[in-house]
Amino acid sequence: MASSASSCNVLSKGQRFKCGECGIAFEVVDECKGCPEGCNITLNCCGKDMDMVNR
Repeated sequence: MASSASSCNVLSKGQRFKCGECGIAFEVVDECKGCPEGCNITLNCCGKDMDMVNR
């Protein structure tokens, strides 16, 4: 599972996340270059955390 609120710098290029309910999927195409103030990215859909499907 992907945390519902993660810092974007923990995501790696090529990781894919998919909703177990509706099937929509997202892929990380570029990695974070470093956020000056830190950030949170939400990886949830249909009210649930999205699953990482490959790396």
